[in-house]
Amino acid sequence: MLRSMRDDFKKYSWTLWLVIIAFLLGFSFTDIFSGGSVSKTVIAKIGDNEIKIERFQKQLLQTLDNYKNQMKGNFNKELITQMRIPEQILQNLINSSIIGIEAKKLNIRATKSELKEMIVNHPAFQKDGKFIGITKYKRYLAMFRTNAKDFESDLKKDIINNKLKQLVTASLVVDNDSLREKYRKEKDSVNLDYIKIKVDSKQSDFNASEEELKEYFEKNKDSFKTPERRSANIIALRFDDFKKDLKLKEQDYYDYFREKKDQFRIPEKIKISRIFIDYNKTDREEVFKRIEKLRKELNTSNFESSARLFSKDRKKDNGGDWGYSEWKSFTSQERSIIKSLKQSEISDPVDTLNGFSILYAKEKTLERQEPYETAKPKIKNLLEREGLRKIVRAKLDKIYKKIMETGNFDKVKNNKSLKIVETGYITNGEAVKDIEQFGYLSRKMFTMKEKEIDYPAEFIDGMAIIKLLSIKYPENESFENVKDKVRTLVIKDKRMIDAIKKNSSLTLSLNKISDKKKLEKFLNDKNMKLENINYQRGNELAGVGKNKKLDSIVFNSDENKFSNPTRIGNNIVIFRAKDIKATSETDFMNDREQFYKDKLTKMKNNYFVSFILNKRSKYDIGINRKLYDKVKESVLSRFN
Repeated sequence: MLRSMRDDFKKYSWTLWLVIIAFLLGFSFTDIFSGGSVSKTVIAKIGDNEIKIERFQKQLLQTLDNYKNQMKGNFNKELITQMRIPEQILQNLINSSIIGIEAKKLNIRATKSELKEMIVNHPAFQKDGKFIGITKYKRYLAMFRTNAKDFESDLKKDIINNKLKQLVTASLVVDNDSLREKYRKEKDSVNLDYIKIKVDSKQSDFNASEEELKEYFEKNKDSFKTPERRSANIIALRFDDFKKDLKLKEQDYYDYFREKKDQFRIPEKIKISRIFIDYNKTDREEVFKRIEKLRKELNTSNFESSARLFSKDRKKDNGGDWGYSEWKSFTSQERSIIKSLKQSEISDPVDTLNGFSILYAKEKTLERQEPYETAKPKIKNLLEREGLRKIVRAKLDKIYKKIMETGNFDKVKNNKSLKIVETGYITNGEAVKDIEQFGYLSRKMFTMKEKEIDYPAEFIDGMAIIKLLSIKYPENESFENVKDKVRTLVIKDKRMIDAIKKNSSLTLSLNKISDKKKLEKFLNDKNMKLENINYQRGNELAGVGKNKKLDSIVFNSDENKFSNPTRIGNNIVIFRAKDIKATSETDFMNDREQFYKDKLTKMKNNYFVSFILNKRSKYDIGINRKLYDKVKESVLSRFN
């Protein structure tokens, strides 16, 4: 609640993006205390500015308590580690410090009057249109385990942050053409049917001359470049190699199950169908009478057919079936009714404020406790994994410490028990031979700088230390090197053209069929399938891909008629557009003011994030890694 309240004060949550982008760039810092005495109070430094251990610990505890309250019994140490919450907190504190430093340079501060205005005018601290008073205000904060001093300190930072943001982004504008295009992408939509046509994969029927190949190559030279490649030295330890060091007993599994029973609950399973009829201000009563009458006639055997006839939402053609999870997007009133329904029960009409719905619980299985015997394999895997991670991490910690004494791998090259793998030049996502096959480590290499050492780098089977050696950037390929690839592409184009010609009469046949079942049979006989999507400008079609011409083709189609076969990337598709909603210039002008504000806010947020990340790159940022790990483990031990 308190977190939500503070979010209300901070109108724009751009700080979250700083954390996310920092994660994309990689969570790596210099160990600022590796060469000297270890500080017992400073956990991080940004230039000459320090982040104290108490600040990090307090912020981490508050955040974890908030998560624990929200997630109840489903929050534990493993989940915290997966979500990387401690790293997020430290990143956020570093970003906040940088913002504070930059604001101070510009003499930006928060005044007492600004702070007072924020507090006394906020709805959370008002009753009958008046401020509740200092005593009740402090009591209210105490309910959420905070005090006025800390809360107001955070608010001051928010004021300063937003002032700096406004100063940095003051000159930004969204030009009208860009705004109109963004508006169309968000507002324009089509209920789109489409059919993918299979293309004959046989190449024997097609040939390509040398002239055709060279012509294609010259037109598409930029498509034929070598990928970026990188090389590294890697020291990796596999979990399985240390199983002999792992000592786990049956009692350990059972104790874990007994202590963490809430983690082993089989969730409720609810399958919902719905009939929905919308209304407006003028016909609400009339619609209510109709749906009340319909409810009296409904039962479990005719619900599906009635939904096909009367429902007005996008699932009507499926008999109103919203499955096991999609119904969770319903209104809170509907979800509340769903919780109260029994298996096979049909609700009375529910008012959703824009329509009435009738809900049918087709299946309903209540949440229950999973037995120990079925939970045991999961517990065994979990405890073994956690135990092996600790063993491998401890061994790599010692190796990493030796490496960091010289900044390279020289210290450990003479250790015969360790194998240093030289990757050679590999691409992003490529398997690293003799270590792992899923590309985790190569993807990590593509986030690093030359000569940088990264640790710990995790992959499915273990952990590693990586030193990036060098980078080879993309270069243009010669015609002779890619001749076979060009031939394949030219022949593919010919196959596409041939397939379009062969299926040119299909559109005429499809448009003659009005009955849905006959259409399904017709397509089934041809081994084709009609797919459906709610398409918006800029979207892509599942299994088809994206194409610049797709928007124009779709929105300029004849409504409710199948199109001619059209090439989209490497696929041939026939479309049928239904319920085309294309905004007019009048629509845009009516919404322009608010839409402009929203887009400008987003642009300013993105620009400010870039600004802070650019400033961040100019600071020497380091952490006291030993102290960070110590605090992290101490706090996380409360969530075992």
